[in-house]
Amino acid sequence: MKNSNPSRGGGNPRVLIYCQDSFGLGHLRRNVNIAHEISRQCPEATILFIADSPLAPFFALPANSDFVKLPTIVKVNAGDWEVHRLPLIGTQQLMSIRSQLIKETARSFRPNIVLVDHMPHGAQGELVPCLDTLRDTSPDALIVIGLRDILGAPEDIVPQWKARGAYDLIADYYDVVLVYGCQDVYDFGAAYEFPAALDEKIQYCGYVSAEKKHYPRAAAKIAMEFTEEREYTALVMGGGGSDAYFFMDTMLDAVEYLGPEVPFNTFMLTGPFMPLEERNKLRSKAEGSSVIVKRFRDDSVKILQLSDLVVSMAGYNTTCEILQFANKAVVIPREGPSAEQTMRARILHDRGLLYQIHPRDLTPENLAKGILAQLHGTHPLKRSEIDLDGAAGAARVLLESASRKRSEVAA
Repeated sequence: MKNSNPSRGGGNPRVLIYCQDSFGLGHLRRNVNIAHEISRQCPEATILFIADSPLAPFFALPANSDFVKLPTIVKVNAGDWEVHRLPLIGTQQLMSIRSQLIKETARSFRPNIVLVDHMPHGAQGELVPCLDTLRDTSPDALIVIGLRDILGAPEDIVPQWKARGAYDLIADYYDVVLVYGCQDVYDFGAAYEFPAALDEKIQYCGYVSAEKKHYPRAAAKIAMEFTEEREYTALVMGGGGSDAYFFMDTMLDAVEYLGPEVPFNTFMLTGPFMPLEERNKLRSKAEGSSVIVKRFRDDSVKILQLSDLVVSMAGYNTTCEILQFANKAVVIPREGPSAEQTMRARILHDRGLLYQIHPRDLTPENLAKGILAQLHGTHPLKRSEIDLDGAAGAARVLLESASRKRSEVAA
């Protein structure tokens, strides 16, 4: 597309991305991937993140971009948040600080494009004052809500959204509902009962993953860390890692179950948020085995591409990376509190895109058998065609829709 999307006063489009993550990295990773694509398609764009992850920005940002760090809050229950690092400040006061920071950042930055991740209101409604301000200060700004295709069980999500006024808020403030998925895999609008007027705002951009790079199949780049060479390499990932211990511990038991003739080495990335005590337990248990335990690696995508099999949970970003880069995978979805991961794993398993083991069926024996079935091809996966170029698709939607809205307002 043509790289012309001038902002008020400068000639360069300004993109504001709100990303609320707490103790995960998934939302931040997805938005950084989209930001890189915006930068590729429109190199003169200026991108500003508003993020609250304790590790922000964590991922390498594109050129001409930076971030504003909000004080971190942690979700403890549905609609219930608490302060993370400022215990002497009450939650209500901290939310007021966050909301003011967001509003004033938007007022000063004067964006052409605003991408709100996951929560139309923001955490505890903190975005609403900002959205009101943007109406006055940036009336031609494109305001977009970006959503995973699967939010959770519709019977849970629809009543929650109705009770919180999410549908009305989207109707009032948002120009586009950008769905990170494919309608033929999961029909977001139908599942979450979007009324006809809102359904018209939905645009599916495909599944958002990191840029695909091709690395030589040089297994030595991974295997050099292992004391014994084996036929295969398995990568075990748990995203941020805060709740990954349950399946990683079972993975170590599965390796032990297979005995000394286990045909694969295992590279286990616990993630930066796994509690130290749990990480130390895994390391201690892995001593003397064919498993190496690391906290995280900044080249995890490269390791994924060079591995023969991936064992992971079923978070959005992880499954997209598996579909983008890996040939074989066994996923163990998080069972709760949301049904999001179990739904995603079941749908992708049924389409032959990956192999899932439900948490209630997770035993060392079942996991070992599932891994061997994948490695030996007795349960082959059929890689049906789905759109995995969602970052580029999202960038196109944002830039083209912003240009169109600016022209309509000017007219």
